[in-house]
Amino acid sequence: MSINELLSLMPPHAGAGSDVDWDEAERAWGHSFPTDYKGFVGHYGAGAIENFLAVFEPSADAAGRPAGAIADESSAAQEAWADLEGIQGVDASPDRIVAWGADGVGDMLCWLRTEDGPDEWPVLVYTRSRDAWQLHEGGMVEFLLRGFRAEVPGHPFSGTAMWGVRSPRFLTRSRERQIYGCGQDPWA
Repeated sequence: MSINELLSLMPPHAGAGSDVDWDEAERAWGHSFPTDYKGFVGHYGAGAIENFLAVFEPSADAAGRPAGAIADESSAAQEAWADLEGIQGVDASPDRIVAWGADGVGDMLCWLRTEDGPDEWPVLVYTRSRDAWQLHEGGMVEFLLRGFRAEVPGHPFSGTAMWGVRSPRFLTRSRERQIYGCGQDPWA
């Protein structure tokens, strides 16, 4: 499953996509990011899918330290991992978790940074309604595609807004505000 499949299923709107300085982001974060995620950010940028799942992009503060939504959500995910003592049989310290998204009901979508390269990192989902973690092999784009097709084992979301969606929609926050500013609901 590839970014091209996702682009075909969920075409980005005009003006979507971010030109992230990946060298700078990777210096700040101390690790690389998966190729499919870089492709997603390049085509879509940060924003929302189906007004349910927020997808973040990496940022750094003026001192070059991790900042923004990924840093905040990663901190919350790491705390939840420590509190729940992770997943039985998965030996990983909380600092190995990096969030890339969160949904409207408190679920967190992350990577579990393994010793393998970033393109091999599994997706780690904290499902708030179950107060539990699930590990899913495959990258972010594969996970999204499988979710849209209702093929992810164990339905990992507390809500159903993205589950089995045939024509998912993505909007950057700026596009969403622009549509609201015209007096329309961008998600209707």
